[in-house]
Amino acid sequence: MSTASMYSWFEQFAQDALKADFDLIMSVILRTIIVTLIVLFIFRWLGNKGLGQLSTFELIILIGLGSAIGDPMIYLNEMSIPQAITSVVIVVVLFKLFDYLTIRSHRFSRLTIAEPILLAKDGHTIKEGLDKARIDDREYHSYMRLHGIEYLSEIKLSYLEVNGQVSFICKRRD
Repeated sequence: MSTASMYSWFEQFAQDALKADFDLIMSVILRTIIVTLIVLFIFRWLGNKGLGQLSTFELIILIGLGSAIGDPMIYLNEMSIPQAITSVVIVVVLFKLFDYLTIRSHRFSRLTIAEPILLAKDGHTIKEGLDKARIDDREYHSYMRLHGIEYLSEIKLSYLEVNGQVSFICKRRD
């Protein structure tokens, strides 16, 4: 391919890629504003749970929400705003149902929420726990340093919590 034909191809590509219909752009702007306002309302309704506190199911729900929310902003002919709202409402109802069942049923919460993994006890790491959590010694020691712990002997208990954070209970200093 010669330089002139390559330049011509790039010029045509750039023109096509940047070509925009005013009505299409206005439609995207209006849809984005509407969907953003709906999302703000929904997230206020869902509560203030931070990403570090999300369970696997809740993270999946949020990813699904992202798709349901993003599609009507961009794909004008494939999904209308009412279709997106229906999808989002179903996802939010599932999210609320999951929260309700988790709080009300111990059996359901045991099925859906992981248990903390014991990583260290009485100054010794638990190899099985570290393997299950897929944390190697260097990473574990970095967690210790981040918590101001210099020696393993300072640790009474340490867990990988259900929110993905490593917690430490230190021995009392007499």
